[in-house]
Amino acid sequence: MEERSRNLEDFGKIATELAVETEESIRLSEERVRLVEESQRRRDELLQRMAQTVAVMQAEIVRIDETHS
Repeated sequence: MEERSRNLEDFGKIATELAVETEESIRLSEERVRLVEESQRRRDELLQRMAQTVAVMQAEIVRIDETHS
């Protein structure tokens, strides 16, 4: 009977450890997703700023060409 109780206790401890590990894994996965999304937003903002800068440069080139024509 004592052995069954120890086995049950061991099982409970293992189940608790597994639950803790699972929660930590989920938390880390959610954090990674958040970091990737944040990185994508920053990259998209930089690409948008780059495109706007290129558009301004192109407009300046056209203006210079028109004044020299």
